[in-house]
Amino acid sequence: MCTPKRCLPLSFNGFHPLCHRSSGSKRKHGNRRSVATNPININQVSEDELLLLPGINRSLAKNIIAYREKHNSFKDIDELLHVDGITSHLFDEISIDLIANSSANSSLHNGNELIDLNFASYDELCSVAGLTSTLVKRIIQHRERKGFFRSIEDLLKIKGINRGVLEAIHPFLMIDHEQIRTSISNPSLNNLRSIINRNDVNTKNALSIVSLLLETLPTEFQTKLVTSLSTRPTRIIHNSNNEQNSFRFASWNLQELTNEKVQNPGVREVICRVILENNFSLIGIQEIGSKQSLNAIAQELNSPTIPLVKNWPNRPRGNWKSIVSDDSSEGSEYLGFLYNELAGIEIKRSSTLPFTAYFNQLPMIAIFRLFNKYELVFVNIHLKTKGLYENGCEKKDEARSLSVLAQAMKNTIEQKHVIIFGHFDNVPTASEFEALAKCNYSYFIQQNTDISLQTPQGSSCLDNIWLSEEAKAFHTGSSGVIRNNLTSVWIPAGWTWGGLVSGHCPIWMDLNLS
Repeated sequence: MCTPKRCLPLSFNGFHPLCHRSSGSKRKHGNRRSVATNPININQVSEDELLLLPGINRSLAKNIIAYREKHNSFKDIDELLHVDGITSHLFDEISIDLIANSSANSSLHNGNELIDLNFASYDELCSVAGLTSTLVKRIIQHRERKGFFRSIEDLLKIKGINRGVLEAIHPFLMIDHEQIRTSISNPSLNNLRSIINRNDVNTKNALSIVSLLLETLPTEFQTKLVTSLSTRPTRIIHNSNNEQNSFRFASWNLQELTNEKVQNPGVREVICRVILENNFSLIGIQEIGSKQSLNAIAQELNSPTIPLVKNWPNRPRGNWKSIVSDDSSEGSEYLGFLYNELAGIEIKRSSTLPFTAYFNQLPMIAIFRLFNKYELVFVNIHLKTKGLYENGCEKKDEARSLSVLAQAMKNTIEQKHVIIFGHFDNVPTASEFEALAKCNYSYFIQQNTDISLQTPQGSSCLDNIWLSEEAKAFHTGSSGVIRNNLTSVWIPAGWTWGGLVSGHCPIWMDLNLS
């Protein structure tokens, strides 16, 4: 078993050196050559890393993982031929890059050597008595999404780990803070920039450690460093109609916008930069994890601490405010709005709609008075597909409940200029949304709205903006999806950095109330 501190992920930022072998590496089954210089351990590799192998798609990767879990690891590479979908030809293509080393699982950890929670591999964590494969996967997923654990107690954030489990596994685990902090001594701006500008695989681990140091640096240094490595605006996107009573409305699912997430200066920089670059005046936000987090964005816009925001060319005057929904029925997610009062936008009233029988995440309704002239109704929603939660409870068919929402808007709201927007979790042409069409609502976003580092062009239209028949008169015809400059070098992306602020793109439309 390798020393925990030196266990590194098999790939960095979607790159693996084994994927760049020559075409002459094919050989007949039964005439096996020696394995590659840096082979992948089939008993440790993740589903995503399997996709890097030639001929392996998502379905085959799932089959390989399922076989490994069912049979408690591969005893030999030839067992791959028993996996559904693996042909002899495909086996010849991939087996040279694989080994089946299950020695880490041969016995449970005996406690003689503590395992570093932040560097241990899948197999090493599985060797700890009390950690099931499911818990290990959740630990690794949490580590990749949230960054390194600060203490062993942080494991209580993992579903399935209670005090009893923690007491059982605590004696076998450690966190070496000193190793992290002293790995790179005397950091300076030039040293950090030189590391980040290098692109070879061997420096990616150093980049991860450098990024951990960011939060230990003075605030002024943090903001200077973040801005020096940020993407500068190449152009400002102006409203298509520059009349006095025009404004740009946007919707953005910011995925778990918690206080912890918003403290990352890269997150604040990306959000504020997108707002300024695209002249947003009113933004509806979904998946707010902490009620105070949205106000942090408003404060950054009003009194910038990040130089790129502070020194924005011709930065418009703003008095940004935020408003967040009441506690949701799930209790862990909120909806909200950011708006600029100096752009002529005033909040009149807002509330959470009492549709607990129809929606798990209760919609938020807000009435804004614009340019002291019109009142528009904005309904912020976050739908979830029908199915089962992890606890086995069936989800409500929220999309089909939109007929109730549309009818309520028609019968009870005095203002008829209604905009229903947010995350719909399905394409707008799906049958579930016929209720909105029957109530004379029209959607205006047709492009893909999801995004990832692997699929920057997205794969589906999940977010949208629907306008009532009366509100359509205000639409200028301009709308779209923003896909560019949504990353920062200081946003975690698994084991590397340079991640996306969200897996959803902001969507927008121009409205003219002249």
